[in-house]
Order: sequence, then structure tokens, then C-alpha cells
Amino acid sequence: DPGINVIHTINEPAAVGAYQALKAVGLEGNVLIVSVDGGCPGVKSVAEGVIGATSQQYPLQMAALGIEAIAAFAKDGTKPKPTEGKDFFDTGVNLVTDKPAEGVKSIDTKEGLAKCWG
Repeated sequence: DPGINVIHTINEPAAVGAYQALKAVGLEGNVLIVSVDGGCPGVKSVAEGVIGATSQQYPLQMAALGIEAIAAFAKDGTKPKPTEGKDFFDTGVNLVTDKPAEGVKSIDTKEGLAKCWG
């Protein structure tokens, strides 16, 4: 469909594959590719212009908070409370892009590379 101008993928390897497919047909400059995970290879792909942006998650933080919650529950039955103002426990996320959109909170790839994993 020539009207498609954005592709969202489940992870950065899929985003790179989408870029390669678009490049093979000469459309790589016409479609914005965005993804999820924020591992170091993915952030590098953002820096190289292969991916327009990625949503950087923090799996080590998720694991650490999960272990703390399990330990607290095992000790005295304490359950984790939702993050203030939310109905879930927010472990954090940052949008990584070198082409920020006005009004959308993001970090650049330099900061993303300092926070990435993998």
C-alpha cells in the first residue's frame, strides 16, 4: 500500500528487517519505522537512521523490582502498590530518538546508549 508511512514493530531486529525490505524496493526514506525494547543494538539503529525511534524499556529494573516484590510478599504478604496516578506499577520507559517531536518527551541516542542493555 503506497499510503503506508509508519511501521511499528515488536522489537528492533524486526524494525531492521522492515528497513531492509523497504530499502530493497527503494522506499526506505518514505516510511517512519518505530519499535520497542531499547537494547544497545536498537539504539544504535536509531543513531544510524535505520529506525526513527524506539521505546526503551529497562528489563534489569523490571527484574529487580519483581524480586523485591516477591521477597516482600513472602516475608509479610505485602503486595506492590501501583505507581502514583496509575493503575499499574510503572518500571519506566523512555522514547529514544534523534528527531524529537514537539510535545513528546524523549531522550537522544547518546543518552539512550548510556542507558541501554544487551
